[in-house]
Amino acid sequence: MKTKQLFGILLFLCSIGFVSCGDDDNKDPEGSVTLNMMNEGNGKTLLGKSDVYINNSNNFKTSTCYIADMGEASGLGTPVKPSLDNLANEMAVVPGHLYHIYDRDVFLDFPSGKRAVIIESGYYKAYVISPITVDGTTTGATLKFVLAYPETNGLPEYETVIGNVDDVGDEIEYTLPKDAELLFSGYLDSDRDSFDIQFVNGKLKVKLLENINHISGPYGDYGIFVRSGDAYTYVMFKAGLKK
Repeated sequence: MKTKQLFGILLFLCSIGFVSCGDDDNKDPEGSVTLNMMNEGNGKTLLGKSDVYINNSNNFKTSTCYIADMGEASGLGTPVKPSLDNLANEMAVVPGHLYHIYDRDVFLDFPSGKRAVIIESGYYKAYVISPITVDGTTTGATLKFVLAYPETNGLPEYETVIGNVDDVGDEIEYTLPKDAELLFSGYLDSDRDSFDIQFVNGKLKVKLLENINHISGPYGDYGIFVRSGDAYTYVMFKAGLKK
């Protein structure tokens, strides 16, 4: 099971190296800050709680994240559709461009070929304002960044328990977004024939077809990954015999 990662778990605070915001920041998202981000030869400033820095080639560089270039934008508040297919560990720092920076462990690919991120995983939006130069040499970039979260698209919280099926014939019904796509976890997939699982018009139905004897006891926890748009969550249910 994938776990929720780094950025959203930590509060993020302004500290040394941040530049105070001006009047033109009034339209930026709440919590955004401006940063003089020096490259690795001039102090190697990190972006927020990530390991993203600017190398001596004046590219964003990371070993634990993925970066997506969202193209030209007017600032952090520019509405853009997330781009989860064009991800890289190194990317040119281009003034006027907006970037999304994700932890590498928050992605999941679904059978349709669509990729999604965990609904509660924070990611950084970064907007490059201008290069920093000293005597004609680029030494970094001034940028704004903010912690953001994926749209939930009506999905329930991660690891929501939707119910249990104790006896053969018991059934759970749970409402999900109508456009949802399902992906069974490995444990459920191995016992797939023990259940009748249907998803029609936004209704997920799980029916127990036969008794299940688990090594650790009569109960088992089962889960389904659920995607809507660019976000996904994980819903769980219990199945087996009543004790």
